[in-house]
Amino acid sequence: MSFLIKRGRRPALVARTGLVLSAVAALSISATPSPAHHRVIKGDAVYYANRYVGRTMACGGTYQKSKMVAAHRSLPCGTRVRITNRSNGRTVRVRVKDRGPYGDKKLKFDVSRRAANRLRMIKAGRVPIKAVILHK
Repeated sequence: MSFLIKRGRRPALVARTGLVLSAVAALSISATPSPAHHRVIKGDAVYYANRYVGRTMACGGTYQKSKMVAAHRSLPCGTRVRITNRSNGRTVRVRVKDRGPYGDKKLKFDVSRRAANRLRMIKAGRVPIKAVILHK
C-alpha cells in the first residue's frame, strides 16, 4: 500500500517500506492524464470551385464561399482544424463541414474560397499544407 504525501512544494510517493521515489516519478504517477496531443496531417489542399456555392454539404447546410469551412475524407463533422500553407506560412482555422476531396491520396483538404484567400493559394490552386486538429 502506498500513499501520496507532500514534501515541501513537490509531492512524493512513499511506499510501505519507506522507499521515497523521486518527485518526477511521483508527479507522473499522481498527475491526471494529459490531454491527447494534437494530430498533425501533412499533404496538399485545394479549394472549392465557385460552381459548388449553394450545394448541400455532407454535414448539413449549404456551401457558402464566405465561410471558413473545409472538406476532409475522414475527420468527424464539426472538427476544428488549423491549416498552414507550407509555401508561405499563412494559417487559417476552419471547421470540417463536408467530405472529400477524393481521387488523389495526397489531397487532404478542400477549403472554402475565403480560407483559400487567407492562405494565399488562389493563384496556385494547390498548395502543400500542414493541418493540426484542434477540437473534435
